[in-house]
Order: sequence, then C-alpha cells, then structure tokens
Amino acid sequence: MPAFADRFRVRRPVPILKEEDKKQIHEAGLNVMGTVGVRIHSKLTRDSLKKAGAIVDEKTSVVKFPEDLTRSLIAKVPQGVVLAGREKEFDLPLDGQHCYYTTDGCGISVWDQKTRSRRLSVLRDITDSATISDWLPYLSIYEPMVVPSDVPQKTHVIVGMKESFNITRKHILSESTSTAQEAAFQIRMASEIVGGLEELRKRHIMSAMVCTMSPLTLDGHATDAAMVWSEAKVPVHITGMAMMGVSSPATIAGNLIVNHAETLALAAAIQAHAPGSPAIYGSVLSNMDPRTGAIQLASPEGLLLCAAAGEMARYVKMPSYGGTGCNAKTPGMQSSLENGMLALSSVLFGQEINNGIGMLDCSTVLSYEQMIIDDDIVGRAIATGREVPVTKESMHMDMIREVGILGIGPKKGSYLGERSTMTEARQFYQSSIFTSEPFEQWEKKGKKDDLTLAKEKADWILKNHTPVRLDEGVSKRLDQIVKDAANA
Repeated sequence: MPAFADRFRVRRPVPILKEEDKKQIHEAGLNVMGTVGVRIHSKLTRDSLKKAGAIVDEKTSVVKFPEDLTRSLIAKVPQGVVLAGREKEFDLPLDGQHCYYTTDGCGISVWDQKTRSRRLSVLRDITDSATISDWLPYLSIYEPMVVPSDVPQKTHVIVGMKESFNITRKHILSESTSTAQEAAFQIRMASEIVGGLEELRKRHIMSAMVCTMSPLTLDGHATDAAMVWSEAKVPVHITGMAMMGVSSPATIAGNLIVNHAETLALAAAIQAHAPGSPAIYGSVLSNMDPRTGAIQLASPEGLLLCAAAGEMARYVKMPSYGGTGCNAKTPGMQSSLENGMLALSSVLFGQEINNGIGMLDCSTVLSYEQMIIDDDIVGRAIATGREVPVTKESMHMDMIREVGILGIGPKKGSYLGERSTMTEARQFYQSSIFTSEPFEQWEKKGKKDDLTLAKEKADWILKNHTPVRLDEGVSKRLDQIVKDAANA
C-alpha cells in the first residue's frame, strides 16, 4: 500500500447505532422506496430502472422500487474501490480501514485576512488552493474550491477541473457538475491523463459528487450526469442533504430513513444503467435552527447524522462519504471548533471520506488560513485514531526495569538516553504551524496569533512549493477540450 494512504489508516470505529437500529432504518428506507417512491426527473434514468423492473409513473415521474429489485441492484455496487491519484503514490483504497479528508467546493467568495473582508473568487484561487492542497500532508482529495467569477459560467466547471488536474497529483473530486455534457467533457479530460477511456474505467483518477433533492427527489440534469459518470465507471458520491425539520422529520431516525431511501434510489439507478459502476454513500445532513429555520451544518445533531449515515453505508456494504460543513463566518475559534469536532468524530466513528477543509459559511467562502488550520486538525484527529499496539516490543518491560525509579540507580529513572526513545519519539505528531515553545520564546518571536501563523504558512507554501504539473502535451489536449466546451 502506498505510504500516503497508510498515513490515514485508523482503528475500528466506535458504533453508534445498534444492529437492530440499522436493520429498522434500512427496512424503513426500502419501504419508503417501494410505497412512496422517489421522483426522478431524468427520463434516461427512469427508462433504465423500468427495464430493470421498477414501477414508473411517467405522468408524475415517480419511481417505486420493489424491495427485491433494490436489494439485487445494491448488491452490484463494487466494494474495495480505489480512488486513484494522478500517480499511484496517492492512491486511496476505500476498504473501511482509512479516514480521508477532502476540500469542499462551490465557494463564491474568499476571506481576506488582511482586510477582514470578503472578495469574489477567481480562477487564481483554484490554482492557489490546489497548490496548497498538493502540499498539505493530511489533505487526501482535492475538490475545486471556488466558482471563478472571471470564467464564463458555461465553462467554469471544465476550466476549474483542468486547472486542478494540472496542479495536484492527488485524487480529484468534481462537485459543481450540473449537466450530462459537463460530465462528458470532464471524462474526456481524465481519459487523456490516464491514456484512454478504457484505462479510466479501471483507474479512477477522478470521482464526482451528485446531490439528491430532499425529500425523495432526484434532479434531472444532475441525475443525467450521474448516468454519464456511471458509463465511464467514474465513482459517484451520492450526497443526500436532508435537513431535520425542513426536508425530513425532525428526528435523527427519520432523517436517516429519508436519506437512506434517496441514496439507495440513485445507487440502484446507477447499477440499473451501468452495472458494477462505483457508487459511494454520501451524506451532508443537518438540522434547522428552530428559532430562524437556518441550516445548522456543524451542530451536534449534524455530527451524529454524519456518523450514523456512515454506519448505514457500511450496513449496505458501500463506501462512505460525509461531512457537516462549517457555519462560522470567519476563520478562527468557531470554525476550528466545528471542524475539530467533525474531524475527531469522523475518525472515531469510521467515516471513510470527509469533506470541508478550508471552507466557511456553509461552504461558500474559501479561507487559506482555515485550510492550514484544518490540515493540522485532521493530523491530530488521525493521530488520535491510530491503532495502539500492545506488544512485547511496545511494552518495553526490560527497559522499565532497567531505567527504574526517579533519582535511583545509574539511569536515575530517565528514558531520554535510550536508543528507542529517539526512534519512537519521531513518530509523535508534530504541528506544521503551532508551537510548544515556552512563552518567553514565543514572545520574542513577535507573539503571533494563530491566524497570523496560518497566513504565513499559506504564503510560504505558495512561494516555495512547485507542484508536478501535467505533461505539456496532455495539458494542451486538455486546453482543446476546454475550447470544445466553450463552443458546444
């Protein structure tokens, strides 16, 4: 296994739901699919499901799924998927033993720490955020983080993906695709990089997010795109966003049932259209603020929903993707608290892929400072989630006897001089920005606060890190695909 992926290996998750709870939620979701149904605005998808045995009402676009059909289609979802990097060094196996972290997309603004204000996002922000992401040690997957205001709406998705492919060797996740045509152009790009469409079907250097519409609806254009992705075997992150009290019941169990039905409906549709195409059970679930109706992405309820949805993914033997996002409007205490709780809970409860590094205000604002802080948060969470080996070698009983008691004997109870101490101490987590130095030293260095340190680190990366870019010939062919998209 590549060393990069091994960095994200974690121990077995702590369960939240009892086995009987998961069974009840699963069966309730199947019941909803079979009796209420799911409205699917994509005729292509309805036709594939009808051919597979689903009950389709063309007047309402509602599809009902017989339970046996759903079970048989979900069983076709492949296990053991690998999200590939441009280079194999960055391959990420989805095997239930790792916890990966992505950036998030769709930002329309960027936080300027110097002026403490927002500005419109531009293409350069994809360039810079991809460069920083390529360097960050605990960021696993890059997703174009903003909608560039200086790129025409017709091509902003294609241009953003081209820039991402060109800069980082890590796996690329596409979020903002809104049409089947956009999906097709991105598939052409990825195929150019790996050496053809057939190679792309085997080596998944990109994946794509497709959101459901709660309650119990699949958007036409997005679902058409999902069918295009599935034909090329591009893994689809099926991302439900049901909100407790608004688009689902105001209970965790009720929300999970709605999400389960929506997710399995799209997963089943993918298998009906292109059997064996990878699908990932994704969830960004939330509750409303009962005082205002506003979305509460980073609430304790949101964390529980995210973790429980991950358990439902494992229950149906699908890879999991989730996150809560961040409600904070600026980088700092609130954003770090919210993202810290998500990172730690994801490790403890076993979410495989987690989104949101570097984004504020419900994923609408990019913060370079928050990217740096979040990477440190993730590093700490991963370190907390590692296996604790209890072996003869790790117990060091002979050393404990030899070193003895403080102040007594030749070694006087000190482990500093032991050879293994120097080796093993190198495995301790080390922050790339924060310090443990004494107050006096910190004071002499200018008493820099956390955001100042994070800003300096982001600036240092942009100045000193040179990503390994695409081959010039491949890059030119991607430029031509961008031109084709503009003229389509």
